[in-house]
Amino acid sequence: MNEHQGADPCGRPKVSVCVITYNQERYIRRCLQSLVDQQTDFDFEVIVGDDCSTDGTREIVQEFVERYPRHVRALFQPVNTGGSRNNLEVHAAAMGDYVAHVDGDDYALPGKLQAQSDVLDRDHGCNAVWHRVDFFDDTGGFCSGTTADLSSFEQGRVTYSDAIRLGFIGVHSSLMYRRSARSQIDTSRRVLDLYVTWDLLSKGHGHIIDEVLGRYRVASSGSLTASSHKSIRSLTIQHADEFLERCPERRRDFMVWALCNALIDAKNRRSTVLALLGLAWRTRSFVGSGELLANLRRIRNTQVRWRKRHQQSTLAGT
Repeated sequence: MNEHQGADPCGRPKVSVCVITYNQERYIRRCLQSLVDQQTDFDFEVIVGDDCSTDGTREIVQEFVERYPRHVRALFQPVNTGGSRNNLEVHAAAMGDYVAHVDGDDYALPGKLQAQSDVLDRDHGCNAVWHRVDFFDDTGGFCSGTTADLSSFEQGRVTYSDAIRLGFIGVHSSLMYRRSARSQIDTSRRVLDLYVTWDLLSKGHGHIIDEVLGRYRVASSGSLTASSHKSIRSLTIQHADEFLERCPERRRDFMVWALCNALIDAKNRRSTVLALLGLAWRTRSFVGSGELLANLRRIRNTQVRWRKRHQQSTLAGT
């Protein structure tokens, strides 16, 4: 880590890296080491939000605070607040012009922070930057992030329409954004990564770097349970309703998102189909079948796929 180059004369870092962790003593050391080892021409801070872990996570975080006191600071929650509140409070504490997010069980590859900061420096209309990541799990499973087809993003540019229609651009651990572009969010709310993406790109465009700059850990326990998936899906629909009201000129994009996800949920026999169709109806828009099929193909092509236990699965956010 470069300690002095590019430092703000008032001691404010250019980049804040927000790390969210809970009971990740097996992973958090590698995550934090991958960040403090980043070589940059600017100063950056690493803020670690520990949500009252009951294992050895807190002790490892404290070790990094003591070893790197100018760069690593911790927010230790006195009680378990839940992932969303911990996340929002850590991001609210960020002081840098740019803010990156890394989950405590993922880790960065060399050059990540510099590459993303350089994009935001060059393009002042860009509010968010993602990059490719490799996917892996605790059982030895691995899939290269280069398998996703990003050719539909011309020169890596991501529009608000792209973000709505696809519902997923990159994993949250690959995001760096312009702090001034993010709305203040009540920490008592529960919000998903999707909310942050739509918020940022409603005010500018994004960019995805065509390079693997991180590793994303897939839960070794497998996919979400039906109940948790329903909860997350219901929350995405609430987010879509909010942004539809905020940006009514985007109703056609939300119509495409809602119908494509309704088709996906119908195929997987999920109970949120009717709620998605209701959202589609509320857009008061019309979309042809060809446009829907083209968007479904794009969703499939831009997501990373791997084989695990002989089953094909799609690795993507909602």
